[in-house]
Amino acid sequence: MATLKEYNVKLARLRSTRKLTRTMKLVSVTKLRRAQDAEKRVGQFAGKVHAFAARLAAKGAEEHPLLDERPKVGAVLLLVVTGDRGLCGGFNNNVIKAALEWRQQQEAKGRQVRMSFCGRRGYNFLKTRVDMERFYDEAVAHPDFQQARRIGQEIQAAFLGQRFDEAYVAWNGVSGFLGCVPRVERLAPFDPASMAETSAVTNGEDWLLEPGRAELLGVVLPRLLNLKIYAALLGSAVGEHGARMRAMEQASTNADNLIAQISLKRNRARQAAITTELTEIVAGAEALR
Repeated sequence: MATLKEYNVKLARLRSTRKLTRTMKLVSVTKLRRAQDAEKRVGQFAGKVHAFAARLAAKGAEEHPLLDERPKVGAVLLLVVTGDRGLCGGFNNNVIKAALEWRQQQEAKGRQVRMSFCGRRGYNFLKTRVDMERFYDEAVAHPDFQQARRIGQEIQAAFLGQRFDEAYVAWNGVSGFLGCVPRVERLAPFDPASMAETSAVTNGEDWLLEPGRAELLGVVLPRLLNLKIYAALLGSAVGEHGARMRAMEQASTNADNLIAQISLKRNRARQAAITTELTEIVAGAEALR
């Protein structure tokens, strides 16, 4: 049985841990709200741009390279978005597992898969296990559209340069009450089925366009690709902060339970020590009579 001093040391450490986990939870709550607001704004804007691009692609006879599906897909690029830090439950492990399963499915079709990474957790785990293309450092700590545009430009250049026949992005999207579900979305070429479906929903009056459709597609589609990457970075940030908030809340609850258990054991140890001292005093008094 531990001594009273040892119990007091354990309690002091647990209280310090509980204070730390509660502080981290509050920080995650603040960051989560900011990321949710940014994701909502970007999602609304990206939806309008996607609808506009879909109508252009459906109405125009001109083709654009980002709409051109390759007859045979040989090389595929996957951009994996994870977090830079841990302490967020299974957030990073889930998207890593989904990326590996997706890679296995693609290789079963005879395709060569290379991966780029946003986030140190995915990069550190997968860099020696897969064929790596690029690592974008500091891309997930503070998601920024300039970073997303730089990533999008490199992916677009690789696709147009015939280095890859398709490009995808994998990240943890929020589902339900801050639940995270791994998602894989195609970046290039744009999915014609999705474009046609969006065009059918938004189809209305004919537009008078200046400049022409081909030139507009050349401006809109690259920006839409950048917006998709930016939305994935923001969605991953929302999922990460939500997962860390839940993990720190559970850690605080576990610390409270341990504090209650050790406090009970400490009180029992203190009562046993007091009983022993009283017994010794009484025995000494009896011996002096």
